[in-house]
Amino acid sequence: MPAHPSNPSRPRTRHDFEIAVICALPLEADAVAAVFERQWDSRTYGKATGDTNTYSTGAIGHHNVVLVHLPNMGKVAAATAAAFLRTSYERIKLALLVGICGGVPFGNSSNGEILLGDVVISDGIIQYDLGRRFPHAFVRRNHVRDNLPRPGPLARTFLAMLQAQEARAWLQEQTLKNANALRQKPSYTAIQPNPADDRLFKAKYRHKHHEPSDCLTCGSGATDVCEAALKLSCEELGCDERESVFRARATTTSITPTIHFGLVASGDSVMKSGEDRDLVASQEDVIAFEMEGAGVWDTFVDCLIIKSVCDYADSHKSKKWQTHAATTAAAATKAILEKWNTGKCL
Repeated sequence: MPAHPSNPSRPRTRHDFEIAVICALPLEADAVAAVFERQWDSRTYGKATGDTNTYSTGAIGHHNVVLVHLPNMGKVAAATAAAFLRTSYERIKLALLVGICGGVPFGNSSNGEILLGDVVISDGIIQYDLGRRFPHAFVRRNHVRDNLPRPGPLARTFLAMLQAQEARAWLQEQTLKNANALRQKPSYTAIQPNPADDRLFKAKYRHKHHEPSDCLTCGSGATDVCEAALKLSCEELGCDERESVFRARATTTSITPTIHFGLVASGDSVMKSGEDRDLVASQEDVIAFEMEGAGVWDTFVDCLIIKSVCDYADSHKSKKWQTHAATTAAAATKAILEKWNTGKCL
């Protein structure tokens, strides 16, 4: 008797897997593993000779899924892991890069405001590299349509379906529902942040030791910020609330994720400058920054980046929203897979 669509049978071999989820950080992988409805013993399936990847396997909805744990962040680690994944799991039809990212707070005309905890889904990717930030960031632009593969025809059709008004509303509702269910699991810990902690500062207002201060780096008048300051919170540094930016969506007392579709910037370093963020965003119309997409995109024709915003890609970074963002990204991934059917869109 065939398995029920929402309860797939145990794969016989690793060649029965058609969905891969790739995570760069343990907290991202933990969230994805928590949405597995069934767990398979990964040792049963093995891997190709020489494959150094670590895998977890299980079922999400009506799909058997292989979860790839990257050894560290970055394009090179992602590209290496994707190549090994392709060797061991030869029948992967859809690769999802899931986790956290830095968001462009005002998005673009089609996306509007982007808040912490919102979900970004890629419809293309820009590879960028930042040079020395003086006096301005040097941006080497490699547009997806020229240098990196576009999403395959199946993924593009699927994205078009998801962006329809009714489907997008369903996706947002289902993401919230999945996230709330995930937080109820005894085996998973995801503390929801205080909405008041979602603060955006002006792009030129740096996260540094403010005057009066004995810090020569932060007080030099240049754009440099000392490493010690980057490890401290805005409260510890005394960042001025008067330098924050008002946004209409942030006035709500609830945290309801909005789904955004657009270009994602992928680079070799963490974006930590509001000015550089806005420069790249204005030039390329990107809505988020991350570090692994360019490494995966080359290997898989049908690839989507599904990431939730944990900071605003500026110097005012905080880890307060990371677990929440990872949870939301995993919840969105589960919802998206409910609409995906290998070979066609449901």
